Amino acid sequence: MNLSQQLLGTTFQNPVMLASGTCGYGEELDGIFDIDRLGGLSVKAVTAEPRAGNPAPRVAEFAAGMLNSVGLANVGLEAFRREKLPWLRDRLRRARVFVNVAGRTAEEFGELVRALDGDEGFAAFELNVSCPNVKEGGAIFCSREDLLAEAVRCARRATSRPLVVKLAPNVPDIGAMAAVAVGEGADALTLINTVPGLLFDVRTRRPVLGAGTGGTSGPALLPIGVHAVWQARKRVDVPIIGVGGIRSGEDAVQYLLAGASLVQVGTASFADPRAGIRVLQQLERYGDVAGIADLSELIGAGRVG
Repeated sequence: MNLSQQLLGTTFQNPVMLASGTCGYGEELDGIFDIDRLGGLSVKAVTAEPRAGNPAPRVAEFAAGMLNSVGLANVGLEAFRREKLPWLRDRLRRARVFVNVAGRTAEEFGELVRALDGDEGFAAFELNVSCPNVKEGGAIFCSREDLLAEAVRCARRATSRPLVVKLAPNVPDIGAMAAVAVGEGADALTLINTVPGLLFDVRTRRPVLGAGTGGTSGPALLPIGVHAVWQARKRVDVPIIGVGGIRSGEDAVQYLLAGASLVQVGTASFADPRAGIRVLQQLERYGDVAGIADLSELIGAGRVG
């Protein structure tokens, strides 16, 4: 099966990427497997200033996945440009890089994108619009059409490079939010981010996470993510990157059938750092067994009703 695609002005050698927040800046996993064999990766979110993140514990397992509340811990814009981006630029030749950025205001999204726009070593920006807008009392950007539109608009004005918008599913109509993002200039969408969650330690009666609530990820997210991609595909005609609950090649196929062109492996990498490579190998075997000549035969081929 031919796995390569021309998307966002570049070639993806295969559709399997690593999700933001689960692979660091790439360098952390490079001694474990050859990242350049993958389709690409999205680096952990870059913010204007360095962030220490939320109090521990930051992650907690449960039967169907994981809760996490890392708090966007990262080295900050200047250190990312100085220390992390050069490694990505010099090390990766075939894997494509998304730089995930997270702003506290719509204007800050534009400022971050503008600051990075002249740098080399990445193929696209990925906007983490699941952040709270400090000007709107902490309302999440992707939870309101007006806030989402403003954030994407500010980023679009700051660059002509490909712009990918990462949306969360906890909205009444994610297809409508997808249409808003594309209407304001998004070149692609990543679906989905985590779902809000809370679990208690039944002995202490306190939350299992240091910050209290967190984001739900892992296997439980798979059908939610596939459904979101399917909904968005009916409303927009841009590439979609499917993420949430992927542990196997067949999980990846679920997203492709729903209309995704690329997929991102996230939480599975915590249990198995080589999960991305394993998913890729299983996807290749699936294509061989099913007699599929080209990946395009799968994209959007799922039928509902």
